[in-house]
Amino acid sequence: MPFKKIERNVHTERRTWKLENISETFAKVDTWRIDSSVGPVQETYFFSTNFQDHEIDWYVKLDFRHNELHNGFQIYFDAVEKLKPKNHVTCNFYLVDADKNEFFIGRKNRKFDSTYYYGPAVGYSIIQNQAKLPNTKDKLLPNDTMTLLIELNIYLDENPIFPLEELFCRIEQVLNLDDISHLYPLKGDGDIKISVQGVEFSVHKTVIEIRCPTLSKIIGDHQQMSDNDNNQLVVTDIKPEIFERVLEHIYTGKVKDLDDHAESLLEPASKYKLLGLKHMCELSLTNHYLTYESAKEVKKLAARCDAVMLATNADSIINESCTSQVDFSCTRDGTLIEIKPSGKKNVYKDRFKKHIPKGIKIVPDRLSLHH
Repeated sequence: MPFKKIERNVHTERRTWKLENISETFAKVDTWRIDSSVGPVQETYFFSTNFQDHEIDWYVKLDFRHNELHNGFQIYFDAVEKLKPKNHVTCNFYLVDADKNEFFIGRKNRKFDSTYYYGPAVGYSIIQNQAKLPNTKDKLLPNDTMTLLIELNIYLDENPIFPLEELFCRIEQVLNLDDISHLYPLKGDGDIKISVQGVEFSVHKTVIEIRCPTLSKIIGDHQQMSDNDNNQLVVTDIKPEIFERVLEHIYTGKVKDLDDHAESLLEPASKYKLLGLKHMCELSLTNHYLTYESAKEVKKLAARCDAVMLATNADSIINESCTSQVDFSCTRDGTLIEIKPSGKKNVYKDRFKKHIPKGIKIVPDRLSLHH
Protein backbone atom coordinates (compact mmCIF):
# COMPACT_ATOMS: atom_id res chain seq x y z
CA MET A 1 0.00 0.00 0.00
CA PRO A 2 1.51 3.38 -0.99
CA PHE A 3 2.60 5.73 1.77
CA LYS A 4 0.24 8.58 2.56
CA LYS A 5 1.57 12.05 1.93
CA ILE A 6 1.71 14.36 4.94
CA GLU A 7 -0.36 17.54 4.80
CA ARG A 8 1.79 19.93 6.81
CA ASN A 9 0.60 23.21 8.28
CA VAL A 10 3.70 25.30 7.61
CA HIS A 11 4.47 28.97 7.06
CA THR A 12 7.48 29.32 4.72
CA GLU A 13 9.74 32.29 4.07
CA ARG A 14 12.76 32.33 1.73
CA ARG A 15 15.77 34.62 1.67
CA THR A 16 18.62 34.82 -0.85
CA TRP A 17 22.12 35.62 0.40
CA LYS A 18 24.74 36.47 -2.23
CA LEU A 19 28.39 36.29 -1.20
CA GLU A 20 30.42 38.20 -3.78
CA ASN A 21 34.15 37.87 -4.44
CA ILE A 22 34.02 34.35 -3.03
CA SER A 23 37.49 33.53 -4.41
CA GLU A 24 38.93 36.15 -2.05
CA THR A 25 37.20 34.41 0.86
CA PHE A 26 38.77 31.08 -0.06
CA ALA A 27 42.12 32.83 -0.48
CA LYS A 28 41.82 34.09 3.10
CA VAL A 29 40.99 30.55 4.20
CA ASP A 30 44.17 29.29 2.53
CA THR A 31 46.13 31.99 4.36
CA TRP A 32 44.60 30.87 7.66
CA ARG A 33 45.64 27.29 6.89
CA ILE A 34 49.25 28.36 6.41
CA ASP A 35 49.40 30.91 9.21
CA SER A 36 47.74 29.65 12.41
CA SER A 37 47.66 33.20 13.79
CA VAL A 38 44.94 34.04 11.26
CA GLY A 39 41.48 32.99 12.46
CA PRO A 40 38.77 31.24 10.40
CA VAL A 41 36.88 33.41 7.92
CA GLN A 42 33.29 34.12 8.95
CA GLU A 43 30.35 35.73 7.17
CA THR A 44 27.02 36.41 8.90
CA TYR A 45 23.58 37.17 7.46
CA PHE A 46 20.74 38.56 9.60
CA PHE A 47 17.07 38.56 8.65
CA SER A 48 13.72 39.09 10.37
CA THR A 49 10.33 37.43 10.15
CA ASN A 50 7.03 38.87 11.29
CA PHE A 51 4.43 36.18 11.61
CA GLN A 52 1.16 36.38 13.55
CA ASP A 53 2.36 39.72 15.00
CA HIS A 54 5.44 38.01 16.40
CA GLU A 55 8.72 39.44 15.11
CA ILE A 56 11.83 37.26 15.32
CA ASP A 57 15.41 38.05 14.30
CA TRP A 58 17.49 35.18 12.90
CA TYR A 59 21.09 34.75 11.87
CA VAL A 60 22.93 32.42 9.50
CA LYS A 61 26.69 32.25 9.88
CA LEU A 62 29.17 30.66 7.49
CA ASP A 63 32.42 29.54 9.07
CA PHE A 64 34.96 28.92 6.30
CA ARG A 65 37.73 26.51 7.24
CA HIS A 66 40.49 24.63 5.48
CA ASN A 67 42.36 22.07 7.52
CA GLU A 68 42.77 18.32 7.88
CA LEU A 69 39.15 17.88 9.01
CA HIS A 70 37.16 20.55 7.18
CA ASN A 71 37.53 21.65 3.57
CA GLY A 72 34.94 24.33 2.91
CA PHE A 73 32.40 25.84 5.28
CA GLN A 74 30.11 25.11 8.17
CA ILE A 75 26.65 26.64 8.55
CA TYR A 76 25.25 27.85 11.88
CA PHE A 77 21.64 28.95 12.30
CA ASP A 78 19.63 30.19 15.26
CA ALA A 79 17.35 32.91 16.56
CA VAL A 80 19.13 35.98 17.92
CA GLU A 81 16.98 35.69 21.06
CA LYS A 82 16.97 31.91 21.55
CA LEU A 83 13.80 31.60 23.63
CA LYS A 84 11.68 34.04 21.68
CA PRO A 85 10.24 31.69 19.00
CA LYS A 86 7.05 29.85 19.98
CA ASN A 87 6.95 27.31 17.14
CA HIS A 88 9.14 24.51 15.85
CA VAL A 89 11.36 25.75 13.03
CA THR A 90 13.34 24.17 10.21
CA CYS A 91 15.87 26.08 8.13
CA ASN A 92 16.83 24.44 4.82
CA PHE A 93 19.90 25.57 2.88
CA TYR A 94 20.43 25.41 -0.87
CA LEU A 95 23.22 26.48 -3.20
CA VAL A 96 21.85 28.17 -6.33
CA ASP A 97 23.78 27.88 -9.60
CA ALA A 98 23.89 30.10 -12.69
CA ASP A 99 20.79 28.39 -14.14
CA LYS A 100 18.77 28.99 -10.94
CA ASN A 101 18.96 25.30 -10.02
CA GLU A 102 18.68 24.78 -6.26
CA PHE A 103 20.93 22.15 -4.68
CA PHE A 104 19.89 21.13 -1.18
CA ILE A 105 22.94 20.95 1.10
CA GLY A 106 21.43 20.54 4.55
CA ARG A 107 19.12 21.78 7.26
CA LYS A 108 19.16 23.06 10.79
CA ASN A 109 16.31 22.48 13.24
CA ARG A 110 15.06 24.33 16.27
CA LYS A 111 12.36 22.87 18.49
CA PHE A 112 10.61 25.33 20.77
CA ASP A 113 7.83 25.07 23.32
CA SER A 114 6.15 27.86 25.27
CA THR A 115 7.41 26.41 28.56
CA TYR A 116 10.44 24.36 27.62
CA TYR A 117 13.28 24.64 25.13
CA TYR A 118 15.33 21.81 23.74
CA GLY A 119 17.35 21.14 20.62
CA PRO A 120 20.71 19.97 19.31
CA ALA A 121 23.81 21.99 20.03
CA VAL A 122 24.51 24.85 17.65
CA GLY A 123 26.88 23.91 14.90
CA TYR A 124 25.58 21.57 12.20
CA SER A 125 28.34 20.97 9.70
CA ILE A 126 27.78 21.09 5.96
CA ILE A 127 31.05 20.56 4.13
CA GLN A 128 31.67 21.75 0.60
CA ASN A 129 34.84 20.29 -0.84
CA GLN A 130 36.79 23.37 -1.88
CA ALA A 131 39.10 21.35 -4.12
CA LYS A 132 36.21 20.67 -6.50
CA LEU A 133 34.96 24.25 -6.71
CA PRO A 134 37.32 25.39 -9.52
CA ASN A 135 35.88 22.70 -11.82
CA THR A 136 32.37 24.05 -11.32
CA LYS A 137 33.18 27.73 -10.91
CA ASP A 138 31.31 29.12 -13.93
CA LYS A 139 28.15 27.16 -13.10
CA LEU A 140 28.11 27.07 -9.32
CA LEU A 141 29.87 30.37 -8.66
CA PRO A 142 28.91 32.69 -11.54
CA ASN A 143 30.62 36.06 -11.47
CA ASP A 144 32.64 34.84 -8.48
CA THR A 145 29.45 34.88 -6.38
CA MET A 146 28.10 32.12 -4.17
CA THR A 147 24.32 32.27 -3.76
CA LEU A 148 22.85 30.65 -0.67
CA LEU A 149 19.07 30.16 -0.51
CA ILE A 150 17.70 30.15 3.04
CA GLU A 151 14.27 28.53 3.45
CA LEU A 152 12.69 29.03 6.86
CA ASN A 153 9.71 26.80 7.72
CA ILE A 154 7.61 27.64 10.79
CA TYR A 155 5.47 24.64 11.86
CA LEU A 156 2.00 25.53 13.05
CA ASP A 157 0.84 22.05 14.09
CA GLU A 158 0.66 21.52 17.84
CA ASN A 159 2.99 18.50 17.73
CA PRO A 160 4.32 18.11 14.18
CA ILE A 161 6.22 15.15 12.75
CA PHE A 162 9.41 17.14 12.70
CA PRO A 163 11.89 16.72 9.81
CA LEU A 164 15.27 15.56 11.03
CA GLU A 165 18.42 17.55 10.51
CA GLU A 166 20.65 14.59 9.64
CA LEU A 167 19.96 15.30 5.99
CA PHE A 168 22.72 16.59 3.78
CA CYS A 169 24.40 15.85 0.49
CA ARG A 170 27.67 16.75 -1.12
CA ILE A 171 27.05 19.10 -3.99
CA GLU A 172 29.34 17.19 -6.37
CA GLN A 173 26.97 14.20 -6.21
CA VAL A 174 24.11 16.12 -7.80
CA LEU A 175 25.74 18.91 -9.83
CA ASN A 176 25.51 18.33 -13.59
CA LEU A 177 28.70 19.64 -15.15
CA ASP A 178 27.61 19.03 -18.74
CA ASP A 179 24.26 20.53 -19.65
CA ILE A 180 22.53 18.05 -21.93
CA SER A 181 18.97 18.72 -20.81
CA HIS A 182 18.19 20.10 -24.28
CA LEU A 183 18.43 16.52 -25.58
CA TYR A 184 15.57 15.31 -23.39
CA PRO A 185 12.77 16.41 -25.78
CA LEU A 186 14.76 14.70 -28.60
CA LYS A 187 15.23 11.36 -26.88
CA GLY A 188 12.66 9.81 -29.23
CA ASP A 189 15.37 9.97 -31.90
CA GLY A 190 17.79 8.00 -29.74
CA ASP A 191 19.82 5.08 -31.05
CA ILE A 192 18.90 2.59 -28.28
CA LYS A 193 15.47 1.05 -27.80
CA ILE A 194 14.22 -0.12 -24.40
CA SER A 195 10.91 -1.93 -23.88
CA VAL A 196 9.35 -1.35 -20.47
CA GLN A 197 6.30 -3.55 -19.91
CA GLY A 198 5.45 -3.25 -23.60
CA VAL A 199 6.09 0.49 -23.90
CA GLU A 200 9.05 1.43 -26.11
CA PHE A 201 11.54 4.14 -25.11
CA SER A 202 14.32 5.55 -27.30
CA VAL A 203 17.44 6.93 -25.63
CA HIS A 204 20.81 8.28 -26.71
CA LYS A 205 23.63 5.83 -26.09
CA THR A 206 26.12 8.59 -25.26
CA VAL A 207 23.78 10.19 -22.71
CA ILE A 208 23.24 6.87 -20.93
CA GLU A 209 27.00 6.17 -20.91
CA ILE A 210 27.73 9.53 -19.27
CA ARG A 211 24.77 9.87 -16.93
CA CYS A 212 24.02 6.27 -15.94
CA PRO A 213 26.96 3.86 -16.40
CA THR A 214 25.05 1.08 -14.62
CA LEU A 215 22.18 1.14 -17.12
CA SER A 216 24.71 1.48 -19.95
CA LYS A 217 26.44 -1.71 -18.76
CA ILE A 218 23.09 -3.57 -18.58
CA ILE A 219 22.36 -2.50 -22.18
CA GLY A 220 25.85 -3.51 -23.33
CA ASP A 221 25.68 -6.92 -21.66
CA HIS A 222 22.26 -7.51 -23.24
CA GLN A 223 23.55 -6.64 -26.71
CA GLN A 224 26.53 -8.97 -26.32
CA MET A 225 24.27 -11.88 -25.39
CA SER A 226 21.79 -11.17 -28.19
CA ASP A 227 22.21 -12.53 -31.70
CA ASN A 228 20.46 -9.43 -33.05
CA ASP A 229 22.18 -6.10 -32.31
CA ASN A 230 18.84 -4.35 -32.67
CA ASN A 231 17.13 -6.56 -30.11
CA GLN A 232 15.45 -4.40 -27.48
CA LEU A 233 16.40 -4.47 -23.84
CA VAL A 234 13.27 -5.63 -22.01
CA VAL A 235 12.58 -4.21 -18.53
CA THR A 236 9.77 -5.78 -16.50
CA ASP A 237 10.35 -4.65 -12.91
CA ILE A 238 9.36 -1.00 -13.31
CA LYS A 239 6.26 0.76 -14.60
CA PRO A 240 6.61 2.78 -17.83
CA GLU A 241 5.54 6.05 -16.16
CA ILE A 242 8.25 5.59 -13.51
CA PHE A 243 10.91 4.70 -16.10
CA GLU A 244 9.96 7.89 -17.95
CA ARG A 245 10.81 9.85 -14.81
CA VAL A 246 14.10 7.97 -14.44
CA LEU A 247 14.99 9.09 -17.96
CA GLU A 248 13.90 12.65 -17.13
CA HIS A 249 16.41 12.68 -14.27
CA ILE A 250 19.16 11.11 -16.39
CA TYR A 251 18.77 13.83 -19.03
CA THR A 252 17.96 16.86 -16.85
CA GLY A 253 18.97 16.04 -13.27
CA LYS A 254 15.39 16.76 -12.16
CA VAL A 255 11.95 15.19 -11.81
CA LYS A 256 9.08 17.67 -12.03
CA ASP A 257 6.62 15.82 -9.80
CA LEU A 258 9.14 13.99 -7.65
CA ASP A 259 7.20 14.24 -4.38
CA ASP A 260 4.28 12.31 -5.88
CA HIS A 261 6.52 9.44 -7.06
CA ALA A 262 9.44 9.32 -4.62
CA GLU A 263 8.40 5.95 -3.20
CA SER A 264 8.32 4.29 -6.65
CA LEU A 265 11.49 6.04 -7.85
CA LEU A 266 13.72 5.06 -4.93
CA GLU A 267 14.17 1.43 -6.03
CA PRO A 268 15.21 2.17 -9.65
CA ALA A 269 17.43 4.99 -8.38
CA SER A 270 19.19 2.43 -6.20
CA LYS A 271 19.25 -0.26 -8.91
CA TYR A 272 20.81 2.06 -11.52
CA LYS A 273 23.08 3.78 -8.95
CA LEU A 274 21.68 7.25 -9.64
CA LEU A 275 22.99 8.89 -6.47
CA GLY A 276 21.42 12.28 -7.12
CA LEU A 277 17.95 10.81 -7.71
CA LYS A 278 18.35 8.47 -4.75
CA HIS A 279 19.16 11.39 -2.46
CA MET A 280 16.22 13.40 -3.78
CA CYS A 281 13.86 10.47 -3.12
CA GLU A 282 15.19 9.96 0.42
CA LEU A 283 14.76 13.66 1.11
CA SER A 284 11.21 13.70 -0.28
CA LEU A 285 10.15 10.58 1.62
CA THR A 286 11.55 11.98 4.87
CA ASN A 287 9.92 15.37 4.41
CA HIS A 288 6.52 14.29 3.08
CA TYR A 289 5.81 10.66 3.99
CA LEU A 290 7.67 9.65 7.14
CA THR A 291 5.27 9.51 10.11
CA TYR A 292 4.91 7.52 13.31
CA GLU A 293 2.47 5.24 11.47
CA SER A 294 4.59 4.70 8.33
CA ALA A 295 8.06 4.59 9.91
CA LYS A 296 8.38 0.78 10.04
CA GLU A 297 7.33 0.33 6.40
CA VAL A 298 9.58 3.20 5.33
CA LYS A 299 12.46 1.47 7.10
CA LYS A 300 11.78 -1.75 5.14
CA LEU A 301 11.85 0.22 1.87
CA ALA A 302 15.09 1.90 2.93
CA ALA A 303 16.66 -1.49 3.69
CA ARG A 304 15.71 -2.85 0.24
CA CYS A 305 17.22 0.18 -1.46
CA ASP A 306 20.29 0.59 0.75
CA ALA A 307 19.00 4.07 1.60
CA VAL A 308 21.06 4.70 4.72
CA MET A 309 19.89 8.26 5.34
CA LEU A 310 16.22 7.30 5.08
CA ALA A 311 16.70 4.27 7.35
CA THR A 312 18.41 6.42 9.99
CA ASN A 313 15.55 8.91 9.95
CA ALA A 314 12.94 6.15 10.15
CA ASP A 315 14.76 4.68 13.16
CA SER A 316 14.73 8.07 14.83
CA ILE A 317 10.97 8.45 14.30
CA ILE A 318 10.37 4.92 15.64
CA ASN A 319 12.44 5.66 18.74
CA GLU A 320 10.69 9.00 19.24
CA SER A 321 7.31 7.28 18.91
CA CYS A 322 8.23 4.83 21.67
CA THR A 323 9.51 7.65 23.87
CA SER A 324 6.43 9.79 23.32
CA GLN A 325 4.24 7.13 24.93
CA VAL A 326 5.84 7.91 28.29
CA ASP A 327 3.66 10.18 30.44
CA PHE A 328 4.72 12.67 33.13
CA SER A 329 2.95 14.44 35.95
CA CYS A 330 4.24 16.77 38.61
CA THR A 331 3.02 17.48 42.14
CA ARG A 332 3.09 20.84 43.92
CA ASP A 333 6.11 19.83 46.02
CA GLY A 334 8.18 19.27 42.87
CA THR A 335 7.92 15.46 42.71
CA LEU A 336 8.03 14.17 39.12
CA ILE A 337 6.16 10.97 38.27
CA GLU A 338 7.11 9.06 35.10
CA ILE A 339 4.39 6.68 33.85
CA LYS A 340 5.47 4.14 31.20
CA PRO A 341 3.11 2.40 28.72
CA SER A 342 3.30 -0.77 30.85
CA GLY A 343 1.84 1.18 33.79
CA LYS A 344 5.11 1.13 35.75
CA LYS A 345 5.82 4.38 37.61
CA ASN A 346 9.12 6.01 38.50
CA VAL A 347 9.11 8.78 41.13
CA TYR A 348 11.75 11.56 41.19
CA LYS A 349 11.74 13.79 44.28
CA ASP A 350 13.63 16.50 42.42
CA ARG A 351 12.13 16.99 38.95
CA PHE A 352 15.19 18.91 37.72
CA LYS A 353 17.38 15.81 38.12
CA LYS A 354 15.33 13.92 35.54
CA HIS A 355 16.15 14.58 31.88
CA ILE A 356 12.97 15.02 29.84
CA PRO A 357 13.46 13.17 26.51
CA LYS A 358 13.12 15.10 23.27
CA GLY A 359 10.03 13.16 22.17
CA ILE A 360 7.96 14.25 25.17
CA LYS A 361 5.30 16.91 24.70
CA ILE A 362 5.45 19.26 27.67
CA VAL A 363 1.92 20.29 28.68
CA PRO A 364 1.83 23.17 31.20
CA ASP A 365 -1.25 21.92 33.07
CA ARG A 366 0.38 18.51 33.57
CA LEU A 367 3.95 19.47 34.20
CA SER A 368 4.79 22.92 35.49
CA LEU A 369 8.38 24.00 34.99
CA HIS A 370 7.94 26.88 37.41
CA HIS A 371 7.13 26.86 41.15
